[in-house]
Amino acid sequence: MEPTTFEDAVYHIVDEIAALVISKQRDYGHENINVHGELGIEVRVHDKAARLHNLYWQGGGPENESVEDTWMDIGGYAILGLMKRRGLFDLPLAEESLGEVGAQAEQSPNPHLPYIGFSW
Repeated sequence: MEPTTFEDAVYHIVDEIAALVISKQRDYGHENINVHGELGIEVRVHDKAARLHNLYWQGGGPENESVEDTWMDIGGYAILGLMKRRGLFDLPLAEESLGEVGAQAEQSPNPHLPYIGFSW
């Protein structure tokens, strides 16, 4: 369902980014971020911003990830940075703490939208 209000659009995009972050966390695990912490996240955000700058100012299309993918990654890194800052990053994934049944029952944190998941 397409969003019909600004608020719904924000929640819709945040849910997409949340699903992306969770999916990538399953692939990378905690150590990928924990090695360098917030400073490592800042470097990754800088890399993404430099990529956007190059795509916008140098012209031409991307060879790998799209501009939208890059914005999604920046949003994801913002979430990870806040989680590190607030001491929440090392929490287990739902399936790690609840088993497979818990993972299947995963719900959207946004009460306005269903959990949409994310696939590559």
